[in-house]
Amino acid sequence: MAEAEGEETTPEKKGGNKLVVILLSVLIVVILLVAAVVTTVLLTGNDKESADGEQATEEQVAEEEKQAPKGPPITVSLGEPITVNLSKPNDANVLQVKLDMVTRDPEVEGMIQAQRSRIINDVMLVLSEVDAAELRSRAGKEALQQTLTDELNRILTEGSDLEQPVENVYFTKLLMQ
Repeated sequence: MAEAEGEETTPEKKGGNKLVVILLSVLIVVILLVAAVVTTVLLTGNDKESADGEQATEEQVAEEEKQAPKGPPITVSLGEPITVNLSKPNDANVLQVKLDMVTRDPEVEGMIQAQRSRIINDVMLVLSEVDAAELRSRAGKEALQQTLTDELNRILTEGSDLEQPVENVYFTKLLMQ
């Protein structure tokens, strides 16, 4: 029996070789993925090439920079709600809205405050022509939003070199009675 105990051999570990092979395989896959990403970035380039493959001109680069937002959005409120009688009343006779305008140019905020009376007047003229039935739908509200944005940009671009001072107009209150 003593001989039987002495003759016992320890089993060989075969799992160690498999683990090394798996780790090497994973490492090779990761290296290939990194190489693919680097190659893609280098081939597509980050150098502002046009669709024809030609190098972008200085004018194109300047125009892209001009179109890029100047800074964080600045919200400017007109203050109290604007109330108007509708010229085409059907089930609603009165429209009340409160507007916020978004710009990215700090100078526009001062321009809005300086021309506040004219802006309110022109917004009232636009709002009084609204059809209440159209305004009940989302598309009608979005169309009015775009009309007001265009109107405000028309007012604010007069006498200035700004192209689109107001980025968007948002309704913070819209009530029809």
